[in-house]
Amino acid sequence: MTWMQTASGRAFDLLNPSADDVNFEVDVIPSLAKTGRFACHGPVESDAYSVGQHSVLGAHALYRDTGSKEMAAAFLLHDARESYIGDNISPMQRALAAYAGQIARDELGERAQPGGKRLVELAFQLMGHQVDAAIYTAAGITYPLPPDVAAKVKEYDLRMLKAEILQLLVKPPKPWTEAIEKAEPLRLKGKITIWPWRRTADEFCSAMKLYLPAALQRAA
Repeated sequence: MTWMQTASGRAFDLLNPSADDVNFEVDVIPSLAKTGRFACHGPVESDAYSVGQHSVLGAHALYRDTGSKEMAAAFLLHDARESYIGDNISPMQRALAAYAGQIARDELGERAQPGGKRLVELAFQLMGHQVDAAIYTAAGITYPLPPDVAAKVKEYDLRMLKAEILQLLVKPPKPWTEAIEKAEPLRLKGKITIWPWRRTADEFCSAMKLYLPAALQRAA
């Protein structure tokens, strides 16, 4: 069984994800509004800071700085895959790959192939790209994204992360990656305040209507 049942009653197949099975209003948006970033290790006195809010704030900031609805739309959906595969944080993926390499060495010894660890990382990437393709296609966006759009989304995602670390997390016990440490925090309108999930869902729908006006109707 490689499919999951969604809130709308669809069978979303993770080996063969289809744009026909993507429903933004019932499946994608509420899930992102309830999915916590940082595995919910944000401020302990509040609701979880969600993937959905991260996506909305970053999309609006990108549109403010570039005036490009295409880039804002791409950012809005860049983490939409997590409504189907969860927010598998990068440290967990790397740790799982390391465990896979350790298991291979324990079981095969010198016969273990050094590429085994890399295969786990590539499998995560392939699944993410396949789900992305279904979601972007359902939204009417050509995938893969044009190189300039993909680069801008990656840049703003990194800068958004840096702003979130500074505003929402306690002082890091260790340095993050070099790229994150050097990143310029994204300039936002005031301090980030965490939204309840229903507001996040409403804000996400409004952003889709602004940047992807036909997507909700097309994939309903």
